Amino acid sequence: MTHHITNGNNMPVQAPLIPDPFVPYECPDNATVAVLCRTDPDLLHRYLEPTPFEPTGETFVAYASDFLNCDKAKYMDAGIVIPVTCDGETGATYLFEYEDDDAAIAAGRDLWGYPKKYGEIAMTVDGDRVEASILRKGTTILSISADFSTENSFDMPPLAPHFNVHTQPGPAGEVLSRRIIRRDTSADFQLKTRKLGTAKVELASLPTDPLGEFADHEVIGAMLVIGDFYATEQNGWGKLVRTL
Repeated sequence: MTHHITNGNNMPVQAPLIPDPFVPYECPDNATVAVLCRTDPDLLHRYLEPTPFEPTGETFVAYASDFLNCDKAKYMDAGIVIPVTCDGETGATYLFEYEDDDAAIAAGRDLWGYPKKYGEIAMTVDGDRVEASILRKGTTILSISADFSTENSFDMPPLAPHFNVHTQPGPAGEVLSRRIIRRDTSADFQLKTRKLGTAKVELASLPTDPLGEFADHEVIGAMLVIGDFYATEQNGWGKLVRTL
């Protein structure tokens, strides 16, 4: 048997973890519920202090997304993102992110710096009702209950491109490099339906998953988006912005 790596993102070659290449991939009928929440801006600044990102306001977004139709790795995804600016460009950074498939976790962390961890994620879309949750180590650290039976009116801030701080550790505990990675697949997303509604978000903490610090918040509104997701050769990879 001959083993080879074309993109340098898969170890060991004898038992590869992620498809090589990981891009392109697609997910028909991808469903995402996103809840815009207002919180203490000092909390956002404190979490972003170690990064070069600045919050665009006083909001964060709790979300869950169904990628079970993905052709490269079937997974569920959920967490918290913060709308930010990076070098004058508006987008978002992932503060907490959880998935339930090791290939998807490894690909996102290794390639693009997403802070993915393992979590058991449930999401159901039943008419105008959406329920979603993250169970990690026996604790429900995030739950969303959204209602789209009554139209809401609010503006969701831009959540793309994604800006991540990609940190590569060294073998003796040192940091080999820290880079800002920019990634934006939004141009290839084919929207099918979009609804605005209301929601309730509950958050709880574990020692290394302090989502509960965001439990004190005001929900502005919820969005349900369904469409065909594409990570194309042109837009599916990340781009190096600069080295820190």
